[in-house]
Amino acid sequence: MTLEMIRRFILSAAVLSLAACFSMPAYSQAPAAPQTAAKTQKVPTNRYSMKLTQNPDGTYSLQKAERYAKLVDLSKIEDLTVPFTLVRERLSSKDYNGVETKEFVYAVHEGYDVKLKVDLAVSDGPAPVVFYLHGGGWSRGNFESNRVLSQYMAKQKGVAGVRIEYTMDGDPQGTVEVAIQDVLDAVEFIRAHAAELNIDPSRVGFVGNSAGAHLAACGAMLCKDTKVFVGYSGIYDLTTAAITVRAKQPARVAYFEDKDEKVLADASPVYMIPKKRTLAAMLVCGTADITVEWSQSEEFAEALEKKGNKVALEVYENYDHNLSSNSSDKMEEIFFKTVDFISENI
Repeated sequence: MTLEMIRRFILSAAVLSLAACFSMPAYSQAPAAPQTAAKTQKVPTNRYSMKLTQNPDGTYSLQKAERYAKLVDLSKIEDLTVPFTLVRERLSSKDYNGVETKEFVYAVHEGYDVKLKVDLAVSDGPAPVVFYLHGGGWSRGNFESNRVLSQYMAKQKGVAGVRIEYTMDGDPQGTVEVAIQDVLDAVEFIRAHAAELNIDPSRVGFVGNSAGAHLAACGAMLCKDTKVFVGYSGIYDLTTAAITVRAKQPARVAYFEDKDEKVLADASPVYMIPKKRTLAAMLVCGTADITVEWSQSEEFAEALEKKGNKVALEVYENYDHNLSSNSSDKMEEIFFKTVDFISENI
């Protein structure tokens, strides 16, 4: 190799080394963590399912205290700022795991499909069926939220469970009318496949939480074979509920057709109560619910009773919207009340 070639080789190496220094990506100096889904930090709650904030000194404060104070006397709640962690005493995973599940697309819309999951009942003969609808303000959530109750009923009580997706306000051209029709379409899908799923379509129930309770109640009122309905913190009169009439989010406003009064009334379970048949309904609510007025449950219960329906209104003093979830010490109590109520009435 000539002296000139050596000189050029050294110069090229230096240039490449310098370029590498300037183009070196940031992670080469401080390797980034693997690209995995971020784990959502659980917001602490007290036993009433009210959200708390941890202070720098380790103590806790109540979020949105001024809103709660309009509903309940906070000064009388001694454990208001004590964080809560649920410890199950009666419910074990072995009580519900192992249930055979089948998934189907039950309706096809322009731009999206909606699916359902069937938890097959452990039953010799055709089993009654309960439809489960998740909450989430008509804008979020999925059919996994009701898995434990559905599979417990399937395994322990011989009641098949159908957990359904439905049209939400983020779906293309999604409206509340389409969502209600989704519920009815899910019922028809199961009725058409009842034999292969070992289901008795003449014994039907509905369970839902919050927005899911609204849609489940619509299904219960409109389905001729409904025997039982259970709703947690539900919205039953859209013409008076703050979550609808005061809605400002563009997607939610559009979902309810610009909050058209006729649309809200036509989509309200309280105005769908059948005249010629009755059912059993259990309505669960908390007096410190800052998301949905507990009077929604109270008034729906009264309307159902006037039409001759069997009603159990379960009102929990000082409890917030998610009182039936793992963020509340009433979770198991409400869970087993639901199990018993469905079993007795379906």
